[in-house]
Amino acid sequence: MKTLYRLALGLLLLPAVHAADPLSIAEIHGDGVEPRFVDEQVTTEGIVTLVLPRQFWIQTPSESPSSTRDGLEVFTGDPAAVNVGDRVRVTGFVNRFRRPDREKDLMVTRLIQPEIEVLARGQALPAAIPLGQAGWQVPDNLADENPSVDPTASAIDFWTHYSGMRMVVGEHRVIQATNRFGDTWVLPATEHPRLNELGVLAASPDDLDLERILITANPRLQPEDAPPALPGSHFTRIDGVANYAFGQFRVTTRHALEPVEVAIEIRDTRLHRGPEHLTVASYNVENLDPLIESIERVNGERDIDDDIGSGRMARLGEHIAILLAGPDIVALQEIQDNNGAEQGDVLSADRTLTALIEAVRAAGGPDYAFIDLPPPAPDAFGGQPGGNIRNAFLYNPARVELLPPGPRQIDDPAFAGSRAPLLAGFEFNGHRLMLINNHFSSKWGSSPQFGEQPQIIGGEAERPAQADALRRLLDAENAWGGEAHWIVLGDLNDHWFSEALSHLKAEDSVQPLINLIETLPEADRWTYLFSGNAQAIDHLLVTPELAERAEFEILHPNARFPDQAADHEPLLGRFHLPPAAER
Repeated sequence: MKTLYRLALGLLLLPAVHAADPLSIAEIHGDGVEPRFVDEQVTTEGIVTLVLPRQFWIQTPSESPSSTRDGLEVFTGDPAAVNVGDRVRVTGFVNRFRRPDREKDLMVTRLIQPEIEVLARGQALPAAIPLGQAGWQVPDNLADENPSVDPTASAIDFWTHYSGMRMVVGEHRVIQATNRFGDTWVLPATEHPRLNELGVLAASPDDLDLERILITANPRLQPEDAPPALPGSHFTRIDGVANYAFGQFRVTTRHALEPVEVAIEIRDTRLHRGPEHLTVASYNVENLDPLIESIERVNGERDIDDDIGSGRMARLGEHIAILLAGPDIVALQEIQDNNGAEQGDVLSADRTLTALIEAVRAAGGPDYAFIDLPPPAPDAFGGQPGGNIRNAFLYNPARVELLPPGPRQIDDPAFAGSRAPLLAGFEFNGHRLMLINNHFSSKWGSSPQFGEQPQIIGGEAERPAQADALRRLLDAENAWGGEAHWIVLGDLNDHWFSEALSHLKAEDSVQPLINLIETLPEADRWTYLFSGNAQAIDHLLVTPELAERAEFEILHPNARFPDQAADHEPLLGRFHLPPAAER
């Protein structure tokens, strides 16, 4: 009768049966994305492989790398009394979790409200999966529609299947500097066609580079003063546990990370202005302003900075004066108003631009004049609330003359809520040049690449429409048939191979624009680093006749370093324009 009672009780209270009879970790996961026993209580056993302040991970013992789904997170909320190498029995509820503020992230399977019993200590850890050219490979397909989890079918399935399991990364190269959270992107290889001499991996139209791996330093073990890893370097070892957080699969290490020191050179430009050569730069200076914001007038502490006291303004001045050799014209993006992110009616950026000009002069650069046309109303151009970012120009009046009727903003519905392009004309050696300074809609609002599919790309519709608006303006201004040369430049927030740039270039038309960034080898086309990919999102395009007179380069003082004067790299073009009478 007793046995029958237990059986009946088990049928009525199914979680009690799972709690009494240990399941393997693989049985809890099942074959699909959704585990088999969501919100039910289960018991399982495993070896503790990684312990963090609010959770730990367990894995089924194995003497060789396992292809079974053998890893699982146990969420405790507080530090657990377990150590790496403990064999534990855990009873808890199967939970699917993602942060409420990250609705496009993937969901993570974990055990919550755990009851933990340590069965033995000092046990051998399960064998680690080797990642890299000599080990296991991440598929080159991002996602598939099959509801089952097949680690050979897609990168998302690969990481989902092996999440919670030990991994070691063999030969590798750091491809983006360690950030303030202790995250470092690496490429599990030492050679790659687009791994350039600066140590970064340039983005491609044909490859998502899904082999990139995010390495997260163990916060319990990493010294606070640990040096950051820099592109081109590598770690002495990477041994950790795969997991998912903040939209990224990652390997969190079981040890402190030790990067091998590498020297990084910052090269000054080789393109100097001269009697017959005009130089033009583009530089996104990242929310530049001249004061320390007051906490009472901003949205939060993150909106307070000190661009002068921190030395950032001075460094940007040095970049313009020395690195770029004092270009004749500098197209700037993300110039904020005079009180930065403070809320209010201040729109002018004359103090911001004057402070930058003073920094350039202090570094030995030209005595620039500036062009600033404020937004029509507070926050009309988007960006950081209160900052009123806009496009602006610096120009050297000793070298170029501002043409009448003067600068103007391009008023087109395609730029509603974004930065209006700034059009200005200049004369050099009798040549007329018309410049359109741009900052296209950002990718803000994009969902993570390793998130719910299909991925959402912020501004994906807006940027091609903005490119079309510029084409309409160029047509109206007879840019290909008039006397002036035309330059379209700035932060276009999209790849050189994107739809927006394709619209703007119109390569197959009789009126193309030439993107000078495409004169560089593919591996050298980059102005920004994001998630371990070096992306070209700043551009300098010219009409064909000017392209024949052009030289071009990208300078790299920022993106490879954790401490940046700005998050974009500056561009520089030089144009051979002898006096018009001598043409």
